[in-house]
Amino acid sequence: MFDFDRPSSRDFTETVSILAHLARFILADITDAKSIPQELQAIVPTLSVPAQPLLEGSAEEYGMFSDFRKYPWVMETYRYRDLNDLLSSLSEKVIAPAEAKARELLKEK
Repeated sequence: MFDFDRPSSRDFTETVSILAHLARFILADITDAKSIPQELQAIVPTLSVPAQPLLEGSAEEYGMFSDFRKYPWVMETYRYRDLNDLLSSLSEKVIAPAEAKARELLKEK
């Protein structure tokens, strides 16, 4: 999660992409997706870093998200009931699998 003012020398997509290049993995809540489709399009096709999509409740993935499934670093979508459920399961069900995927991808290089 980012909470920052956009640098004057970069737009938001460039800034998010730069940060993704520094990250070990990406957690992307695609529930009620607004800017995340553009951000993922700028990152996923060119950067082999684990991307863990998250969805709340019975929400559906946005229409074109399925295009990212062809990339082996895009993980299965993790569904959570509500914020409390996500926070209580974050370490075991989200971060640990993303860390494992990062180690797997590193071994393949």
